[in-house]
Amino acid sequence: MGADPWGFDEERQVLARKLVTKRRRYAWSHTGVLLVFLFVLLAGWGISLRMWADSLRLPGWAASTVFLVVLYGIGSALGWPYDYLGGYRLDRGFGLSTQSARSWVLDRAKSFALGLAAVVLAGDVLLWLLATQPTWWWLLAWALGLAVTVVLTFLAPVVLAPIFYKFRPLQDPALRARFEALAAKAGVPVIGVFEMGASAKTRRTNAMVVGLGRTRRIVVTDTMLGGFTPEETESVLAHELGHQRFSDLPEGVLVGALLSFVMWSLGGWAYAATYPALGFASLGDMAGLPLLLLWTGLVSTALGPLELGWSRRREARADRFALELTRDPTAFASAMVRLTDGNLGLAHPRPWERWLLYSHPPGRERVEAARRSGDRESGAS
Repeated sequence: MGADPWGFDEERQVLARKLVTKRRRYAWSHTGVLLVFLFVLLAGWGISLRMWADSLRLPGWAASTVFLVVLYGIGSALGWPYDYLGGYRLDRGFGLSTQSARSWVLDRAKSFALGLAAVVLAGDVLLWLLATQPTWWWLLAWALGLAVTVVLTFLAPVVLAPIFYKFRPLQDPALRARFEALAAKAGVPVIGVFEMGASAKTRRTNAMVVGLGRTRRIVVTDTMLGGFTPEETESVLAHELGHQRFSDLPEGVLVGALLSFVMWSLGGWAYAATYPALGFASLGDMAGLPLLLLWTGLVSTALGPLELGWSRRREARADRFALELTRDPTAFASAMVRLTDGNLGLAHPRPWERWLLYSHPPGRERVEAARRSGDRESGAS
């Protein structure tokens, strides 16, 4: 096997298809298990769990906290085998992961702790809203969720990301100056350029511009710095700078807010209409949370293709910006090939896969866009 007409390694693409197929089977199986768990809760086990929590004679918030901890713990435990087999083991088997088993377990423990804290806090607040604001609880829940999203947009690169990866200022002064000059050319001020120590856990490559305002920074993985040319890395960064130049991050928050508004309004309406039929004592019955999760999940899933379609258009616009900024379509195309093949992504997924699963244009489309840009520049000259 060699390279296809777009430059992608045919052997890597065969591996990518095998990886996607295996991972999808694990994901579908995991979803099936979680749905069974959800329906077991709705069939009466959730009410039994609530009665047990109430029997502890704790204050209301403490009883709901116990209820949420048990639910989250069981749900997480059901997912751990799939995280291991369909995530860590698959990545190791396909040569993508360099992480030790001990490091992987530590990361899962960190994720569990963060997730548990978020679920308990959000669940207790939601139950309080359901009990005290029976008419407008869904609107208040939506507004609080939006506020948290905005805060995390600022804090994630500074607070959350370092929990899992080590960061340091880029050590190469010439390369740092080059990337800062690119950001200045794009009209995007940054506070610095940082190297992310990804190689301790993965062979995947990436570069990004994260944060907003005083937290905005350029981040490049050490795997990209060691495997890409400076021109290729610039092409990837130019794409990321395009997102900042077009205010895609705030726009993404706005689009997400609109979609979540639909999710909360429709899901909340369906929950209010159906909870009595399943024997829940009131709108704020903690045992009804799985039903609310089911309805909001169904609405969110139905809205997914709309959000993905918007995302692909946004990503294509950032690609065009990168090509205009760097004037180097050859480096851009080469970077897309390296990213896709190196990360075992599918360069040419099936149409239904692209529509249902892809937030970015597939690799082949991005290479074709770069070639068209090069042809236009050649024609103009």
